[in-house]
Amino acid sequence: MNADVSRRVFVGSVATGIPLLAGAVYGASARSAVTQGHNHGATAGPDPMFDHALKELAAVHNRMQNRGAKAEDARTIAAQLRTTAAYSLFIGIDAPSKRALNDLVRAKGREAVLYAEVDRAAMKTRLKQYGVELDDRVPNRVALDYNARNDVLDELTNGGVSGLLTRTALTFETIGGELDRQGDRGARVRRVQYDPAWYVGYCQQLQVEIARLGVDAGLVCGASYFWPALAPVCAMIEIAAAIQGVLYLSSCG
Repeated sequence: MNADVSRRVFVGSVATGIPLLAGAVYGASARSAVTQGHNHGATAGPDPMFDHALKELAAVHNRMQNRGAKAEDARTIAAQLRTTAAYSLFIGIDAPSKRALNDLVRAKGREAVLYAEVDRAAMKTRLKQYGVELDDRVPNRVALDYNARNDVLDELTNGGVSGLLTRTALTFETIGGELDRQGDRGARVRRVQYDPAWYVGYCQQLQVEIARLGVDAGLVCGASYFWPALAPVCAMIEIAAAIQGVLYLSSCG
C-alpha cells in the first residue's frame, strides 16, 4: 500500500501488454474510447491501474477513520494520485474527458452544471463498493461563489483529468507537511482552541478544498454519463474529498 506498489502496477500494466493506447479504460474500444472519445457500450472489466488506486485510497480513508490521520497518510494519497495522473497522461484520457465535459455543459447549460447538487445517496452507494463509509459529520460550511465554481470548470476544461489529479496530489502534499508541523492530535486540538489565525489558515482553507473537490467530483461524475470511462475518476475524486473530510475532523472538528 504505497507508491512503489503503484509504480509496479503501472510498469506491469505496460509490460504485460494491456492495450492502454488502444483504449482499455473500463472496456473502451480501440478505435473510439481513449483515442476518439465516446463509447456507451463498454462492457469489459475495470482498468487495473484505476481499480488499484481506488482500493488504495479507500484503505487509507478507512485507516484514518479507525486510528486518526497522520502525515504519512496524506503523502501516500499524494503519491497514488500523482502516479494515476501520470498513467492518465500515458493512456491519453484528457482529450476524450474534455469532450465529455463539453458535452455535459452543452446538454445541461453552464450554470446548471456549476450548481448541480451532489447526489449523496448515489455517492455513498458508489463508494461503498470500495468499503468506504462516508462520515456525515463533515461540515459543509463553505459555499463557493460563481467565480470560484467557474474557475474549477475552466481548470478542468483546460487541464483535464491529469491536471485535476496532479493538483489534488499537490494539495495532499501540502496537508502532509502541515500535519508534520502540527504534531499529534492533542497538539492539533489545542491549536484549534488557542490559535485562531492557524484555524483560519488551515481549517477554513481545508473546507474550501473540500468544497472545491465536491464541484470537481460533480463535473467528472456528470461527464461520465457521456463517457463511462470516467466513472473510476469520479469515484477517486469523491474518495479524495471524503479523505479531506476525515482530515478536517481529525484536526479541526
